[in-house]
Amino acid sequence: AVFVHLVEHHYANGRADWVSEENMTKIVQRARQIKPTLLGKVAPQIQLKDVDGKERRLHNVSADYTVVYIWDPDCGHCKKATPKLKKIYDQYDRETLEVFAVNNALEEDKWLKFIDKHNLNWINVADFEMEGRYRAYYDVRSTPMVFLLDENKEILAKKISVEQLDDLLKRMTSQKSKS
Repeated sequence: AVFVHLVEHHYANGRADWVSEENMTKIVQRARQIKPTLLGKVAPQIQLKDVDGKERRLHNVSADYTVVYIWDPDCGHCKKATPKLKKIYDQYDRETLEVFAVNNALEEDKWLKFIDKHNLNWINVADFEMEGRYRAYYDVRSTPMVFLLDENKEILAKKISVEQLDDLLKRMTSQKSKS
């Protein structure tokens, strides 16, 4: 957020005359890439088709917490993280936690086999036509990516590990039950 603020209020307004035009372009572009997913902002909408071909919208998920999980069935880190996320998911009811899992790969067969093999009964969506803008909005450069959203779809945490997610959810749900 500090970086985006500095770029928008100083660098992009010509107040950083020591930066070359080439570097300025890169700095401004990077600020634009990360701005949509700053902590506290409402997460950008994702609307993609699920395994049954039905349109699913992130903002229609009704749960206290929503995990946006961007993954790829061929990704080595995803192969380790996904079963861990499934264990976490199974500890909560759907009113408390839902996972909106976005497949970042282009091979539908591998995606469906992975979902079936690991019994991934959360919301599974994909963009095989490459028409969605989620890759740009969520600054997808690698997988897996984990975002934690509240009931209003505001970003509470981003680009965290599944282990960090587990700890965060335990703290947040225990605090909520105390109040």
